[in-house]
Amino acid sequence: MWQLAQIELFKIFRKPRTYIAFAAIAAIIFLVQLAFYLDGKQYMGFMMASIESGFTIEGNMLNGYFIFFVILQTLLVHVPLLISLVAGDMIAGEANMGTLRLLVSKPVSRTNIILAKFLSTCVYTVLLLTFMAILGLLGSMLLFGTSDLLILKTPIPLA
Repeated sequence: MWQLAQIELFKIFRKPRTYIAFAAIAAIIFLVQLAFYLDGKQYMGFMMASIESGFTIEGNMLNGYFIFFVILQTLLVHVPLLISLVAGDMIAGEANMGTLRLLVSKPVSRTNIILAKFLSTCVYTVLLLTFMAILGLLGSMLLFGTSDLLILKTPIPLA
């Protein structure tokens, strides 16, 4: 089973479209960090205008943890789409190329083939999320430093 999963992982990382997800996540993280680095203070002033009239906020709210929180909220929709690009290609790509019939004709059960594809997709997902966490959190902490993270549970009233 593990040997089948290794073969599937080799097939995943051999295709250039596999790296689209890594490049897209790196680009989105870089753009969010750049935007906050260049214009973050004005954004935070606009966002906190109604709260600052009633509370005194000391310290730096624009820190690495907050930037990473924004990055995670931004990638909430993108990551499943990027993972499904590779996961869908596991079966559909082989069916399209005609290698799925050859693979099923081997003396390996279809259950083991599907489980190996699922396991290799899970490994790919963990690698992609680890890449996102390392690049997003460590990059944001290096650029903006660390401080307390303030997250509001309810929307800010405008009046």
